[in-house]
Amino acid sequence: MVSAHLEILPIINRLGFFNSFTAEEKGQMVSDDTHFRVYRPGEMLIRQGSSDQSLFIILAGTVSITEGTGETIFAVLRAGDIFGEMAFLTDTRRTANVVARDAVIALKLDRVRFEQLSARIREKFKDKIIEKLVARLDTANKELVRINAAVSDRFPEPSKPIGSPPGRPAADATEPAFISGRELIRKIVSDTASLPAMPEVMLKVQQMIKHPGTSPAQLSKIIETDPAMVTGILKVANSAYYGFRGKVSTIQHASSLFGTRRLAELITAMSAGGVLGMAMGGYGLKAGDMWRHSIAVACTAGEIASSVSAEAYDSAYMAGLLHDVGKIILDPFVQERSVLFDHYFAAHPDKPLQDAERDILGFDHAVIAGILCDNWNLPRSISFGIRHHHQPSSAGGHQLSHIVHLADYISVQAGLGAGGKAACHVLDETSSAAVSLGSNFLQTAADKAHHYVESLTGRLLGS
Repeated sequence: MVSAHLEILPIINRLGFFNSFTAEEKGQMVSDDTHFRVYRPGEMLIRQGSSDQSLFIILAGTVSITEGTGETIFAVLRAGDIFGEMAFLTDTRRTANVVARDAVIALKLDRVRFEQLSARIREKFKDKIIEKLVARLDTANKELVRINAAVSDRFPEPSKPIGSPPGRPAADATEPAFISGRELIRKIVSDTASLPAMPEVMLKVQQMIKHPGTSPAQLSKIIETDPAMVTGILKVANSAYYGFRGKVSTIQHASSLFGTRRLAELITAMSAGGVLGMAMGGYGLKAGDMWRHSIAVACTAGEIASSVSAEAYDSAYMAGLLHDVGKIILDPFVQERSVLFDHYFAAHPDKPLQDAERDILGFDHAVIAGILCDNWNLPRSISFGIRHHHQPSSAGGHQLSHIVHLADYISVQAGLGAGGKAACHVLDETSSAAVSLGSNFLQTAADKAHHYVESLTGRLLGS
């Protein structure tokens, strides 16, 4: 225990770790000296295999990270370094020993003491933990690159790997494993193979509905040679949502009942199932999870748009359907950074997924979705609305951004979220002000979305 308040405060003030803490917050921490410990040279701070789950920040001195008998030193940590965060975040036993190399002063926080700190201080600690984890991963990444380069120099590979496709260059051994920000976006955009093509049926429908004279009969011709699509449309037509209950037996009959807009909407949603229905390991989504959520958001966005302007319905439905399509492209990048994402959510359990994407990747899935929609030549208003649906207040009053944001939020609150990692969702209050909805709208829209999803998802999910 350190008993002198004045001895600790100057140390904290010198450490970059505490730069974001205010003078008042620093004062609060040092007011309780039970957080601080002094260790003699050779004294063990953490014993391998122990169940202690405290977090440590070194204020002065150095420690060695060792394993077993301690003959091999894996790392030396100094003032400002964190250790013990893995057990603190994940409730696991200690995987290494930590021994004082000289006299050490450390801030030691167990779960109880950590929760006693103010919310602002806890949040700043969590941010610092994430920064340190990212820095450590970057260091390990660079070391791996160095080792790969050394191995390549010593044991050079052929210019083209055995079995590689003609014309495809060998992988660059010195390329960093994890890139982010604009560099990662450039990689995604330049690699056209990573950008999925718009489903052919959806493309044809989008081209046809641009012409005012398109009839339901013309739309039905697109799908009449696709037995699975025809079966799906008939199943939806006879579902409880539309109320025809077994009375519709041909695609021509269904087309006449639905009308051009509704039929185009159903064909689009079903054709999108092949793209949106895939399992995504990086995001923790099972097959069909995102498709089901996307349909709910499309339905709700259409309802919101209809209450504002009938002309906005088609754009709102399409934007709602495709609002999360960027996850398809980002999923492998999220999966290979799964350790970073897991640590982030452990430290920030109340933060939404897009915050983790921005902090770790440098951008979120909405940005990539907007780029993909531009690549598909969808109207600019749709791609813009999708790009800003998580931050509609930054879209300069763009109504579709607010509509998709509200539809996404309502769907999640109604139990129609995609699930997976960080399923929490935060409402941007500016959207409530930008789009005026009646007091009964939320419940009505949620009920319609539930029935709509139930009517559609049987085809893809077999439910």
